[in-house]
Amino acid sequence: MARVWVLTSGRTGDDSQSLRLAAALGVPWVEKRIAFNQHAQPWRVMFGPSLRSVDAPSSSPLVAPWPDLVISSGWRQVPVVRFIKAQSGGGTRLVQMNRPPTPRHFDLILSPPQFSVPLRHNVMRLDWPLQRPPSREALEQARVAWSEQLDRLPRPWTVVLLGGASHPFDLDHRAAERLFEGVLDRHQTRGGSLLISTSRRTPASAIEVARRAAASASERAFLYEWRPDACDNPYVAFLAGGDEFVITPDSVSMLIEVARLGRPIAIAPHTRVDSAWKSARSIAKRLFHGPIDRPQSRLRALSSDLASLVGLKYVRDLGVVSRRMIERGWAADFPDFAGGPGRPLPDDDFDRALERIRQLLPESRGR
Repeated sequence: MARVWVLTSGRTGDDSQSLRLAAALGVPWVEKRIAFNQHAQPWRVMFGPSLRSVDAPSSSPLVAPWPDLVISSGWRQVPVVRFIKAQSGGGTRLVQMNRPPTPRHFDLILSPPQFSVPLRHNVMRLDWPLQRPPSREALEQARVAWSEQLDRLPRPWTVVLLGGASHPFDLDHRAAERLFEGVLDRHQTRGGSLLISTSRRTPASAIEVARRAAASASERAFLYEWRPDACDNPYVAFLAGGDEFVITPDSVSMLIEVARLGRPIAIAPHTRVDSAWKSARSIAKRLFHGPIDRPQSRLRALSSDLASLVGLKYVRDLGVVSRRMIERGWAADFPDFAGGPGRPLPDDDFDRALERIRQLLPESRGR
């Protein structure tokens, strides 16, 4: 029987995709939680397989017997998974999400649309990220758990999910005021209630604006302020009961989860940050990595690998997801909404990715 490890690092959006893939493989798997220390720096990936960046006392043990397959995500995991493969004598197959440097080290790369990873034989570009909303059972449990606090609020429920600063977006004070001015106008016209949630990235200035908006809506508002030590986050209950959702465009995981539930979505007003330095880096990245819509030549692959090792990672544009959702009718710019019941965001990529991963398992390789 195949042995599968899933490396997680506490980045919920990334980890959920890796765990979902492992759970669907139909073989035993183990989650290995990895904590990182001060040596986890982007430039260290050029030095190859290593556990130097791992905080061993806070991490799951990485010891033999080595797995047949590892699924992981993020650049910090790259030296770790390469260490595992080296220790296995090259027998461990590596599946990596997003945009790892030097794709030749991996057996399969699953790249969502926000990452401009050029095509290679081992690169599968995804139409959408692989997040799924919680199960029906989890949604119902959350609805019941929060019913005492939320059911008193009149319908319809407008859920406002706040991210924060993640290039090229920023939820600064001005953007937050634009957002909640529009939300309150809609609330006064339409009625119902506001359910507002901040997140790990939400800046203090935006939280203050959200507090004022909740106070203005009085008994027809519920504000949750994210805390790292909280055990009572109502996010799943919001998903279970929300009638429409206003979501900041940096919050890719939340956008995908809500769209796959088939709920109307509006993209929140936001500030787009322009940086001459980042623009110049993006131009350099595209020059070295080349077009993403056709396979790379050997020379282009070599220049691409060298560029990624010295810090010119593949371009990431979080705006791709929200723009694509608007273009295809699953979201609209606030105050408009699009998408809704009977039209959930498709999940076709998941089955294709799963089939590619199954081909890497020992049973398939031995056929």
